[in-house]
Amino acid sequence: MYAIRIFPRLSNPWRSLNVAFSQPANYATTTQKRANLEEKLGLPERPKKPASPYLMFVKKTFPEYAKMTPKLPFKEVVQKLSEQWKKVDMETKKKMLNEYHEKLQKHPEEVEKYYSSLTDAQRVQLEAAKQDKNEVKKKRRTMQELKKTGKPIRPVTSFGLFVRDEYTKMQSKHVFGPSAMKEISKKWNNLTPEEKAPFTLRYQEAYKAYEKNLVDWEEDMVRQGKESLVRTRSRPANGEPKKSLLVKSAEPAPVKPLINK
Repeated sequence: MYAIRIFPRLSNPWRSLNVAFSQPANYATTTQKRANLEEKLGLPERPKKPASPYLMFVKKTFPEYAKMTPKLPFKEVVQKLSEQWKKVDMETKKKMLNEYHEKLQKHPEEVEKYYSSLTDAQRVQLEAAKQDKNEVKKKRRTMQELKKTGKPIRPVTSFGLFVRDEYTKMQSKHVFGPSAMKEISKKWNNLTPEEKAPFTLRYQEAYKAYEKNLVDWEEDMVRQGKESLVRTRSRPANGEPKKSLLVKSAEPAPVKPLINK
């Protein structure tokens, strides 16, 4: 768990290779469908909103055109199709547009019938899943906003610093992933307090700098009117900004290693 934060790809060092080899060599003959929420829950398929005439044209012509130009980048294929769409006669476009509007008008009724066909338990299950999905989206947007504003990153713990130092040694022994973490964790548990002290000191110094930078960042966010991004205790009270107050830096409860001694 902690190794993933220290080394994002440590949990699966072959991940990038797997992704590379799993991609189809010819995208013209392979399409990947993303499962919607209903499919993930094992519910009947929900009626989809009709695609626009242009998207229908691209969907219909893309496979054949891409097969004829397998070496052409995806972006360029779409650009070529966009040029072809401009050449389609107005009569054909008008017919496709009329069909699109007819389907679009029927869609709300189809969706209503779909939800009416679900049982009470299925509706509750779906509503709960939607709320969870919205919460995930909200957190993701908040994280993106925090990243854009330059929020200071919490330093890695003393155990994390030890992992960083030791993992390079494990790599030289051709030991990776969970096996390496198990060995590193066991070594950390066997260290004396004196041997752990340098790592604890490094963390405390980094944490002290982090807290100072965090307070400065929060004050800047409050000045910009972005109080929702800062901690509750750092938000203005009664319209008056709080005075800067650095809490005495101290290492939080030590992180529990992956295995016990």
